[in-house]
Amino acid sequence: MKRLLLLVFVMAFSASISAQTMPSVSTDDVKKVGMEAAADQNPELEKQITDALSKDEGLQKETVDYLKENPETTNAISKIITDNKDSLDGIIKSVLGDSALTTAAVDYIANNPEMLNKVMKMAGM
Repeated sequence: MKRLLLLVFVMAFSASISAQTMPSVSTDDVKKVGMEAAADQNPELEKQITDALSKDEGLQKETVDYLKENPETTNAISKIITDNKDSLDGIIKSVLGDSALTTAAVDYIANNPEMLNKVMKMAGM
């Protein structure tokens, strides 16, 4: 009788454990959360991003491309590109001089793990 009771208990216990499913988490989600946590912990991240934008041409091109494609910034960046005759340095200086475009650029980089990693490497982190 005790063996039967023990067997029933083990079967019920294993059935209750197997009925529970573990949520799956992708590695991309983990990397993104890790980068966002690093961004949240670093209060000078915006300064580091703007410094990197001033120096790195690849980062500048990707950011300007994003600003061209973003419906909220398309008009402003188009005018800046026209005014600066496609000079990347002039465009970035103008973007960094406009608070709305700077915020959009910083947010884009901060939420893009690859670009944020590049900025952090440039900052020596």
